Amino acid sequence: MKKIIAASISNCVHVAGIINFLSLAEREGYETEFLGAAVSVDDLLKQVKEQKPDYAAISYRLTPEPLVYVLQELKQKIAEMNISGVKWIFGGTEPTARVARESGIFHRVFGGEEDVDEVIAFLKGRKLEAAEYYPSDLISRIRAKYPYPILRHHLGLPSLSETISSIEKIAEAKVLDVISIAPDQNAQEHFFEQDKMDRRLDGAGGVPVRTKEDFIALYNAAQRGNYPLLRCYSGTKDLIPFAQMLQDTIKNAWCAVPLCWYNVLDKRGPRPVEEAIRENQRVMQWHGDHNIPVEVNESHHWSLRDAHDALGLQRHILQRIMPNNTV
Repeated sequence: MKKIIAASISNCVHVAGIINFLSLAEREGYETEFLGAAVSVDDLLKQVKEQKPDYAAISYRLTPEPLVYVLQELKQKIAEMNISGVKWIFGGTEPTARVARESGIFHRVFGGEEDVDEVIAFLKGRKLEAAEYYPSDLISRIRAKYPYPILRHHLGLPSLSETISSIEKIAEAKVLDVISIAPDQNAQEHFFEQDKMDRRLDGAGGVPVRTKEDFIALYNAAQRGNYPLLRCYSGTKDLIPFAQMLQDTIKNAWCAVPLCWYNVLDKRGPRPVEEAIRENQRVMQWHGDHNIPVEVNESHHWSLRDAHDALGLQRHILQRIMPNNTV
């Protein structure tokens, strides 16, 4: 078990950031000890000398100029006391992080702009820059990020170019694990029969994707930063061809499909209710056969139409006790 000792140094009394870092380290199996706030250089080095930790972490979140002199003292006394074998970590604001980088003391510097994934990767001894760090399927992504949740958000702007640009920015910012592509209603209902589209409604409700190449462009936009997964709704007609197309283009992270909806009942498509239920079950089976997770939308659809809470809860219970059942 590796050990980290940590302190807010000199006259800095801010501790929230470094306590959070130690909490992450504990979850990754480190032994940690917090020495306190406003710890002097001499007291810090005394503990480092006695305890011989693998890492010594210091935090400083005040004005950066005085930190220059604090780190000069620290560097000089590390040499005078012949302290070796310990890796130094710094955490602070971006201005103090710049001072820390220039000091030449630290193995790793955090300036507060990093995503939690970057901190966890450091603690696990991994290089986050490599695409291989980010699993490309949902279950592996959840396991890799455990015990922290994966984050998803809905995205579909009225033009393809705007949506592509937004995906690129989100991926580079590393703020989401999953981007849900929101196609416009024309695409959801008439992707395979585009002569039936009302072109006046292009972009209504989402991005007007019209070809497989459009979906591939969305996927390519996400291949940067933290490589977020992509997923998309099942469509409201021709569900299995649409599912195959999504798998071939964006590697759909999971299928979201209702059991009773996307038909004449909610006016999202022309299918009769009984036909829709059967086709929806077939698309659930298709995804199961291809080892793709399925999210059944039923509880959301009923709850959003003011159904009693018991109905939404009943669906969740059925999914828990019969996870392989599609009804």
